[in-house]
Amino acid sequence: MPGRRVEKRLSAAQVKSLQTSGKYEDGGGLRLIVGDTRAKRWVLRVSINGKRLERGLGSFPAVSLEEARIKAGEIRKVAKTGIDMRDEARRRTSFRTTFRHMFEISFAQRERQLSNGKHLRQWPATMEAYVFPKIGNVPVAEVTAAQVLDVLTPIWFEKPETAKRVLQRMETVFKSAIVRGIRERASPCVGVAKELGPKHRQVRHHASMSWKDIPNFLARIRVRSSRRRPMTILALEFLVLTATRSGETRNARWNEFDLAAALWVIPKERMKARITHRVPLSPRCLAILQQARRLRPESDLVFEASRHNHALSDMTLTKLLRDLDLHATPHGFRSSFKVWCAEVAKAANEVSEAALAHGLPSKVAAAYLRTDFLDERRWLMDHLAAHCTSEHWVNPVAEIISD
Repeated sequence: MPGRRVEKRLSAAQVKSLQTSGKYEDGGGLRLIVGDTRAKRWVLRVSINGKRLERGLGSFPAVSLEEARIKAGEIRKVAKTGIDMRDEARRRTSFRTTFRHMFEISFAQRERQLSNGKHLRQWPATMEAYVFPKIGNVPVAEVTAAQVLDVLTPIWFEKPETAKRVLQRMETVFKSAIVRGIRERASPCVGVAKELGPKHRQVRHHASMSWKDIPNFLARIRVRSSRRRPMTILALEFLVLTATRSGETRNARWNEFDLAAALWVIPKERMKARITHRVPLSPRCLAILQQARRLRPESDLVFEASRHNHALSDMTLTKLLRDLDLHATPHGFRSSFKVWCAEVAKAANEVSEAALAHGLPSKVAAAYLRTDFLDERRWLMDHLAAHCTSEHWVNPVAEIISD
């Protein structure tokens, strides 16, 4: 009859034998699509609330002709009521996916990107301490801005740095849920910082030491503390002379060094920016490495702690500074280096930024400026070492090795 919808045009034998790419109609909106590679998949065209949609039903032969027809019939039946079964399935999935579960999913992906072991531990720790008790069991699709405010309000001013990180980590979870189709609403973190107040955003820089004081400082720790903590002192001086981050120095391994070329190549897995970083080594740095090797001749780690196969902790370096009543942090020496580059060495900004393993702010500039200025940085690091050993220099070899 005219206007009657013809269905079941295809047979199981046809579906199995089709090899030519194209679209093959079974009727009622159900079609088999054969790709250029002869892969076959089922698609249903259906109208829901006057809107024409296309829904995938699976690939053949995983989904047979008969199974595709059953699935298509179920979708058509529900579509007549104005409901999209795919949206319903997504809603059911969203309701089952709690914030805690979503964090576990997103963190599993995030783990591959984090090189700092301390940060890896902090992510779940901050969630357990501040977030999960309040919204851990709430469906991630249903969390509201008011609930996020409730999480952050008690710590926003009391623990500003922690609160900032908690907000960032929650935001990562919600973005992951949105990308994966588990949450349809916008992130509930939007506008939260503004609502809680701007004082929280005051920048707190790492305490640093003036470059003018570094020579006396290094001489002081060699003379006064070498007998008690020789490896810690060597590591801290090496950190200062290479302008590296604490973790990069503390976790350095011998297989990263080419001593003949006076070069340290830090693999991208250990770098914050995930880009391999080359560090030219001054004569003083080579001497430090020689001393570290004599202290731990069998270790794979350059600066191994007293416990075998363990790197020095970040707190070990910080404690050395505190014990000397110094208002400075290991990371702050990178700031000291940057100022010294500008005021004394008169180094180009690109060169000092390369020494600090900072990426260029402009993606366009980074695309064209494909150099790490190794030759220029070798000159720079040699002069830094000369400055740092210029005042009250004493040879620490006897002091350190005799311990």
